[in-house]
Amino acid sequence: LIGLGTDGYTKDMLESLKAGCLIHKHRLGDTNAATAELTAMLFNNNAVITERIFGVKTGVLKAGYAADIIILDYDPPTPMTSDNSDGHILFGLTGTNVKETIVNGRVLMRDRVLVGIDEAEIRAQSRLQAADLWKRVNS
Repeated sequence: LIGLGTDGYTKDMLESLKAGCLIHKHRLGDTNAATAELTAMLFNNNAVITERIFGVKTGVLKAGYAADIIILDYDPPTPMTSDNSDGHILFGLTGTNVKETIVNGRVLMRDRVLVGIDEAEIRAQSRLQAADLWKRVNS
C-alpha cells in the first residue's frame, strides 16, 4: 500500500500530486500516465494508511470517521463533473484555494484566517525543533 506525501519539497499536497503526475508523465512519455494512480494514493490510500497507523478512520464524511474537511474556493473555467474532477484537482487547484479547514469537527481556519492558533508561536517552535534535528542529523 503506497500513499502520497511530501518530504518538504512543498507543504502543499496538491502541488506534490501535480509534481508526481508530471514526473511520471514525462518519464514514461505518456500524457495519460499516473493521474488516476496518484490521486488514488492521495485520496484513498492515505486514508487507509492513517487508519492502520493511528487507528483513526478518515476519507469519508459519515458517523465514526474523523470530521476532517477542507473547503476550497474554486470557480472552474469549465464544467466540473465526476468524469473530470481529477483533472480539475490536478490542474486547477492548489493549497491557496483552501478557504476553511475543519479537523475532527473543530474549525481551525475560517475565511483563510487561523482560529485559536498562535501561528507565530508555532513557527518559532518549528524553527527550534528544526535546528535541533539538524544538529542531531549532522553530528
